[in-house]
Amino acid sequence: MSTTLASSKSWMSPGLAVALTLTTCLSGCTGSWQKQWPTHVTPAVEVPAPDPTLPPLSVDREWWKAFRDESLNRLVADALANNLDLAKAATNVAEARANVGAANAMSSPRADALGNASSSRRQLSVGNQDLNHTTTSATGGVGVSWEIDLWGRIRQMNKAALARLAASEHTRNAITLSISTTVVETYFQLIALDTNLRIIQDTERNLSSASALEKRRWKADIGTEMAYNQSLAELAAVEARIPDIEAAIEHAQLALAILIGRSPRQMNEPLLRAGVFPRLPEVPNEFDSGLLLRRPDVASAEQLLAATHADVNAVHAERFPRLNLALLAGLIASSSSAISGFPVFSDLSAGVSAPIYDGGSLQSKVDAATARKDEAIAQYRHTVALAFRDVYAAMVDRDAGDRQVDAAVKAVKIRKQALALTERSYDAGRSSKFEVLAETIEFLNAQTARTDAQLSQYVARAEFFKAIGGGF
Repeated sequence: MSTTLASSKSWMSPGLAVALTLTTCLSGCTGSWQKQWPTHVTPAVEVPAPDPTLPPLSVDREWWKAFRDESLNRLVADALANNLDLAKAATNVAEARANVGAANAMSSPRADALGNASSSRRQLSVGNQDLNHTTTSATGGVGVSWEIDLWGRIRQMNKAALARLAASEHTRNAITLSISTTVVETYFQLIALDTNLRIIQDTERNLSSASALEKRRWKADIGTEMAYNQSLAELAAVEARIPDIEAAIEHAQLALAILIGRSPRQMNEPLLRAGVFPRLPEVPNEFDSGLLLRRPDVASAEQLLAATHADVNAVHAERFPRLNLALLAGLIASSSSAISGFPVFSDLSAGVSAPIYDGGSLQSKVDAATARKDEAIAQYRHTVALAFRDVYAAMVDRDAGDRQVDAAVKAVKIRKQALALTERSYDAGRSSKFEVLAETIEFLNAQTARTDAQLSQYVARAEFFKAIGGGF
């Protein structure tokens, strides 16, 4: 049908030609004289002044690679590929992108194929004769409708949709950052548990050997039954700590399995990991405030604010008249003798509508849109404040973790020396077995405390990278 219309020139009426010319002109000219609505301006937030001596910084989204651990890199890659929370975030982005397409479509004409078929019967009586006549007719054509965006309402709706798309993409990046941080911290927790388990198992073997020795000494009347029972008690106390750590390891592995998107069948499979903590990356003592404002959650809040600003403009534009053009053109086929061939029909209309009285409905929409914008402003400022709080807290935890590790390393060294001195004193008969066992347990506690301090140190590094939106 469209080919027939395009190739024919005789069917176009002067009015239709004028309408097409007017439509083409409007499509090219409305952008130059549309109402100019207020542009979005990001609210001012008091942030620390940038240090001019600092070099410009950029964020590395793959910040976990700073730890240089291939097992960790593979786990994070699996999580970002298979995590269900990220899959949901991707669907939100896809939905926002579809909404952008729908908003863009509103600024274009809409064409619909139209068709109609009818049959009518007329019965006439002329004198003594009855005349029956049946007429069958059909029409087919194309209807085109178009709202001319005189005041920029549709343009503002497009801006809102684009801003929400950008916000959904930033939200996905924020979820990526959160998931990668959780994977990294759980991985370090697993390494710490493995380390403490080895320390306790080594102590268990040493105490088991010492207990067997004390039993032989007691039986040979060299030692005492009390010393033997003391060694058994300390051995039992150390053995009781092993099941808790083994259970904690299993829980950590299950948590990682969920994070990396393993199926229920794969959930109990062991996870490859390093046996010791990886290299500790250095982090700066200062940060760029402008860099922090580009953190994914801050950027998302800013885009949502831009969307609400466009929403307010779009609702205000509904106060102004709307111009709608409609065109209907096609062919007629009929069995009537009065119609020959396939004549062309066309119908052009232009409609203008403007609100006069709606009982306050439009004002309520304006008030609601304004309230949502005010809420978005408050949320943006709150998100910025949380971002700076996170960075300051991470820097405090980082410094505290470094000092804690230094103190724990010194404590381990002192307890190791004390244990060696006590054992020599026991061999010389100047100390009791109880003192040796007590120092053994203190040395064990010092070692596990050092591991826990190292875990806090690594978690603080991960939290710092998360707080600034990634690595450098």
